[in-house]
Amino acid sequence: MSQQDLNDSKFTLNHSRRTLMKASLAGGVALLVPSFSWAQAVQTASGVLRVGVRQEPDVFNQHTMQFVISFEILSLVYEMLVGRSVDGKLTNSALAESWTQSDDGLSWAIKLKPDLKWGDGSDLTVDDVVSSLKFVMGADQAGLALNTTSVVKGVVTDVEATGKDTVKITTQFPTQSIFDPIYIVPRKVWGEIGYDKVTEFKNPTPIIGSGPFVLKEWTQGQSVTLERNPHYRGPGPYLQELRFLHFSNPDAALQALSGGEIDYMTDVPINQVEALAATPNIVAKPFEGYRSVYLGFNTWNDKGAGSTTALTDPAFRDALGYAIDKKAIVDRVLRGYGTPATSVLVPAYGALYPDLSDIVRPFDLSLAKEKLAKAGYSDSDGDGVIEDKQGNPIRLRLYLPDVETTYPAIAQFLTVWFRQVGVEVVTSVVSEASLLAKVADPRQGGGDYDMLIWFWEDNKPSFPLSVFDSGQIGGLNWSFWSDPEYDRLYHEYKRAASVEASASVASELARRLYSQGPYHVLFYPNMLHAYRTDRVSGWHDDKLPPLMNGVYPNPTINDLKITG
Repeated sequence: MSQQDLNDSKFTLNHSRRTLMKASLAGGVALLVPSFSWAQAVQTASGVLRVGVRQEPDVFNQHTMQFVISFEILSLVYEMLVGRSVDGKLTNSALAESWTQSDDGLSWAIKLKPDLKWGDGSDLTVDDVVSSLKFVMGADQAGLALNTTSVVKGVVTDVEATGKDTVKITTQFPTQSIFDPIYIVPRKVWGEIGYDKVTEFKNPTPIIGSGPFVLKEWTQGQSVTLERNPHYRGPGPYLQELRFLHFSNPDAALQALSGGEIDYMTDVPINQVEALAATPNIVAKPFEGYRSVYLGFNTWNDKGAGSTTALTDPAFRDALGYAIDKKAIVDRVLRGYGTPATSVLVPAYGALYPDLSDIVRPFDLSLAKEKLAKAGYSDSDGDGVIEDKQGNPIRLRLYLPDVETTYPAIAQFLTVWFRQVGVEVVTSVVSEASLLAKVADPRQGGGDYDMLIWFWEDNKPSFPLSVFDSGQIGGLNWSFWSDPEYDRLYHEYKRAASVEASASVASELARRLYSQGPYHVLFYPNMLHAYRTDRVSGWHDDKLPPLMNGVYPNPTINDLKITG
């Protein structure tokens, strides 16, 4: 990166006085309670916040993007109807001022905040809201699995404007699941994109939304630049620019942070956390997070299938689970910065984190071999490698994304353990773009892999659960796993009328996933982030990292100020 890229720019903007109201649900009604009045003094926005990241965005099309970094960045540009707090509660931090459920529970009346604007100064209207939601509603009928198809499929029956600032959403059953994130986007841009074009649409810059920033420029492999949205309702942001700088080498990012060339970095190398934390003016520590790292299997049985039919057999996948020592991975690879995992539902979900202790597989290589043999996989020729039911030796291809520094060490452990039960593993480290091509729809050229290590991350439990819905094959269901019982339970989960009911069904879903094993979830890593305090003020001290934390809209970004 050039020094010019790192120089701060100065910009001053006048803001009008506004009042922010907080919303809370009580008996199906969002009650507005005054939170604070914005200071009458003129506020200024200046300076550039520089964030060092490891992951490169895949695309900024909200319907097809799959990388966490893309969601994090685009959520600073586009908004949803309703926001969420760090603990997952609904808030009016997004476009809706209030939301009221009907007496029968089958519809929601949503009132938008007044005078909403797009980043170019044009009005954001109910027509934008309706068109955004209806496009997602029609995707399934068009044969597409968009990112939020599962939010509305079998749930929402109609969306209509009922006034100049009100929208009515009708559902098949009482639910709050409609508030799971669907971006509201400008109709004048997206109204021209049909279902035949949406999967190929790149959404070129500048990208205009209603959020605090406009996505000004994306230089692939280098940086993404966001500029303050002058029409954002405030308060904040107090930054004029926000730059995400791509570092393929974490040591280079570490040096940039230590030298003051960046203000924030993700993915601090494990062996550098303590030393960095001892550096003046830098906060570096393990945070909680919503990430689950998993070993995924290609369970497809047609074109795009894996190298052996054993991958489609739940008994084979189950047996391999006994050959994974998750505690050793956490202790020896992560150096304790994480927790052995059981489910894609993470501990941060609270009541929706399931207790699977009664079915957890122990690490037992002898038992793994025994279960493999019982399932019909044995070494008939004595070469040390077991054969599948067609008599072919089982040699599995494991793929890792090149941006994750701990995954190669994890793969080495898996290779040794699996070899001891008769399964050979050949590991390849590839770009995330190459890996995305392999997990693309197998009916359209995707597939052709056996195993991968990757992660999911979101602050809503509905997201990781939605990934395994059969309707997401070709979307986010990268194992291409289809299970009618899981689909039935997931539909029941969406109908749950209370947290208690949701938790009960979520536990059943987690148990189904664990027993069938399309994934073996390995661990919940701590998020190792670091930031400077001498140049930037307003950092939130919370259990989650201030930035890149999976909470949309981000609760910290509008409070940050450049002070140095």
